[in-house]
Formats: sequence, C-alpha cells, structure tokens
Amino acid sequence: MIVLYNLVLVAALACASPLLLVVVALRPRLRQGFAERLRPLDARSGRGPCVWLHAASVGEAEAASPLIRGLLERGMPVIATTLTLTGRDRLRSLFPGLPVRLAPLDLPGLPGASVRRAGVRMLLLVETEIWPNLIAGAASGGAAVLIASGRISDTSLRRYRLAGPFFRSLLRRVRGVAAQSEADAERFRALGVPPDRVVVGGDLKLDRPVADPPDSALREAIGPGPLLVGGSTHPGEEEALLSAWAPLREKGLRLVLAPRHPERVPEICANLRRKRVDFGLRSEGAGSADVVVLDSIGELAALYGLADVVFVGGTLAPIGGHNLVEPVQAGCVVLHGPHTHNQRPQQRLLEPLGVLRPVGSARELAERVAEVWADPDRNAAAIGAARALEAHRGASERSLALVDEVWREVGRGLDA
Repeated sequence: MIVLYNLVLVAALACASPLLLVVVALRPRLRQGFAERLRPLDARSGRGPCVWLHAASVGEAEAASPLIRGLLERGMPVIATTLTLTGRDRLRSLFPGLPVRLAPLDLPGLPGASVRRAGVRMLLLVETEIWPNLIAGAASGGAAVLIASGRISDTSLRRYRLAGPFFRSLLRRVRGVAAQSEADAERFRALGVPPDRVVVGGDLKLDRPVADPPDSALREAIGPGPLLVGGSTHPGEEEALLSAWAPLREKGLRLVLAPRHPERVPEICANLRRKRVDFGLRSEGAGSADVVVLDSIGELAALYGLADVVFVGGTLAPIGGHNLVEPVQAGCVVLHGPHTHNQRPQQRLLEPLGVLRPVGSARELAERVAEVWADPDRNAAAIGAARALEAHRGASERSLALVDEVWREVGRGLDA
C-alpha cells in the first residue's frame, strides 16, 4: 500500500513541481529552512539508540515539553523535529543544546534514511502527526512508533476513512497510542490500531505549567488595560475583533491581536494602517496605542493574565480552534466561534465549568464581546474552573508510562 501511495505522491509532485518551485521562490517564508526539510536526520554514533519526537507547531511543541523532560531524565537521547519554523525555534529556546530541527519532508526514503542514520529506536508523534512515509519508514527501520496525546478530528476521520484500507495497514504498525479521550481512542481503534495498543492518556496541553504572571517587560510593552485579547487569530478574525472592539473603544477598552502565525504580522499591520487605526508592535512598545499586535513567540499564555475579555482564534475561521484551556488557567472565560473540532476534548471538559462563550458569526462576536464586557463578574467562573482543571493533569506521566513499556520491549529486542 505504501508503494502505491508513493507512486501517486511522486506523480503528483512531478506534475505540480513547476508551480511549487515558483511558490517557494516567491515566498521567503517557504524558502526558510527548505533545504533542511530535504535532508535526513544527521548521523549519530556511539550514543546508543535514540527517541525521535515529532510535533507540528508551537502549541504541540510546548505541550510536548514535559515529555521531552521526562525522556531526558530517563537518560534517553532525544532528537526533536517540528513542521514549522516557530515550533522549531520554540523548542530550541526551551531546550538549549537539544538537537532540534525541521522534520524531513514525508517523501519516499527520507524518513527511513533518518531512522537509520540517527539510530532511532522509537518515533514519538504528538497529537495527529500521521505521515505515511514517516510511520512506514520508522517501522521498517526497526523503530517503535508511538502516538502521545493522540487525537483525530472530525475532518481527519472523514479523510482517513476515504482511504480506509491504506490507513488500516499503516496504523497497524503503530506500537502504542495514548489518546486524548475515549472518543479519540475509539477512532484510532476503528482506523486500524490494534485495540490492545490504545489507552486513554489525556491531553498533554492540560499538563503544561500554568504560565508565570506577566513580567514587567511584557506589562510595559503592552500598556495598561482593560484589554480585549484575540489569541491565535487567523485571517478574517482580526477584522471581526476590530469590529467588535470599535464600539467599546470609547469606554477605554484596548485590543491586543496575537496572530497564530507571526509571519502574518506585516499583513495585519498593513490592514490597520489602511483603516487608520492607532496601533503598535509589542516588540517596539505599544503602551500608548489603541491596538497592540503581538509579534513575539511564547508570550500568549502570560498575556492572557493581563486580559479582561478573551477570544480564542481558529474558531471563526474554519481551522478547528486552538488552546481553550490557557485563558481559563489565566482566570478568563473564553469566547470562541463554531469551528472547534480540533479542541473537542478541551471543549467537553470546559463546557460543564461554565467558562465557554460560543458565538456563531462575526456579528454575534461583537454582541457577545459587549455583553461580557458589560458584566462586572465576567470572569468569575474561570477562578473555580482553573482549580477544577488541576484534577485533569497526568497525561505526561501516562504517556511516559507507555514509552517506558515499549522502550523495555525495544531493549529486549536489541539484546536478542
């Protein structure tokens, strides 16, 4: 099945390569790290078998940090990869000295060569990084494949079912899954992972330490409140937030836009200039501006600690949503749009706690922002909810227990 997949993949790339080359040439962001993505992992020698941990972007990389710490405490050599530059840079800042790079593209031969060159004996995938050549190459190279904090969204489930036999044959090669929820566990079983290899491990994002209070540098750069914070926003959501905020500007509310992808900052700034909005960048100090654009990485969780009203992005735009727990941990209720399919476990956890404020459209967002802002007890529910979330920690320990079990099996296989 993987051979057929690669034949189709190579044919598609051959047809699309002229266009792809033009797109890469014209977009500096895509050129960054492109050569790195075309190389297998570097060769290692004399340090024993290693764990290759792979996460997608900043959020997944930060969620994986307790796993990485646990692996290192166990004396397991670790190589980490991400799909995005921001994810790579965030892990490098969290773990100086750890080998961290962009993941090789999921092309025939690249993942398998990486496993052999680096001496990988375990591939640990975070959340939904189900790449066919990566999983097949690791398994064929003798590496055990595990998935931590595994989830399968509604969209992914439909896509995987369309190629049912292929994904069943692929996922049978997975040695273990610590799923986010029972619903996710059932989806992994239905898609082909042997039932005895799937456990409910929980959501790694719930294990991340609560962010430290915002330091003086962040407070000074952002300036005084009250603040409406749009976290992890996507195209169209900044416009919706601006419309929601505009009628409340005269009441002293300021707006902070924190785009999911920092490379969009110039685009957002250009739009604000066209609208003649008084704005500033966090990196340049924006304490006197009406609108602040967050152009840093790794500060959003702390920024929520300064917020009075919070909207979480990727939910009005059809993305699937981003971390809903972080604002609650910081003491804020959460406004979000209808597209939350990537955050269903968190949504199911938070809904009974009374901290979610769903909206169905940009117009409804404006109404709900005004409603929440007018309520002097707007964030009271988040205080108790933050305490209740403490009982749901432990995903890191459960995932590491699965790692320990499979690592022992790997060790016995090497000894034999």
